[in-house]
Amino acid sequence: MPEFGLCARCLHRRTIRSERGSVFVLCRLSESDPAWPRYPRLPVVACAGFVERTGAEPPEEEESE
Repeated sequence: MPEFGLCARCLHRRTIRSERGSVFVLCRLSESDPAWPRYPRLPVVACAGFVERTGAEPPEEEESE
């Protein structure tokens, strides 16, 4: 997922796959703060909300919308 930039490694990312096969990156920070874009323009190269995902977190959730 290098095309996602920082989002590829961010704890706040949720990957959404549509029924047609499109992939979107949802920023979960937008759920609690409307100042964050729900679907950021990719690739993200700088982000004040970036938190490195470690191996301790559960795998990212993928949904169909």
